[in-house]
Amino acid sequence: MGLRDIDKEYVGKLIADINSTITEILSYTSSKPFEELSSVERYAVRYLLVTLAEALMALAIHLAKRVYNRAPETPIHALTILRDAGLLTIDECDELIKLLRLRNLLVHRYWVIDDEKIYNSIKRGFKAVYSFIEGLERLLGNV
Repeated sequence: MGLRDIDKEYVGKLIADINSTITEILSYTSSKPFEELSSVERYAVRYLLVTLAEALMALAIHLAKRVYNRAPETPIHALTILRDAGLLTIDECDELIKLLRLRNLLVHRYWVIDDEKIYNSIKRGFKAVYSFIEGLERLLGNV
C-alpha cells in the first residue's frame, strides 16, 4: 500500500465536497450577524457542518487505509495516524478532531448546541481544513 493506492477520483470528490460545503457555510455566516440568522439558517449551518465532518472522516479513513496501511478504529484515530505520519501538524489535527467532536454533538446531542458559539468559531475560519487539503493536494501531485 502507498500513494499509488489512493483512489484519486474518490479523494477529488471528497475535496470538492469539502470546499463547496465550506463555501456554503460561509455564505450564511459572512453575510449577516448572528442575531439576524433565522432558525432555518442556523439549522442549515449545523447540517453543513455535519456534512463537512463526514467528508473529512471519509478522507482521513481512506488515507489511513490506502497510504499508511492502517485500519483506524475511529475517525479520530485516522486523524492521529495522519498526524503521526506528518500529513497533519499537531494543531491541525487538534482542530479537525474538534470538528469531528462537534459533528457528534450535532448528531447525538443537538439540544446542547450553542449556535452563537459555532457562528463565532466559523468566523475564525477553516484554516486547519484548508491546510490539510493543500497538503493532500501536494501529496497527490507526486502520484
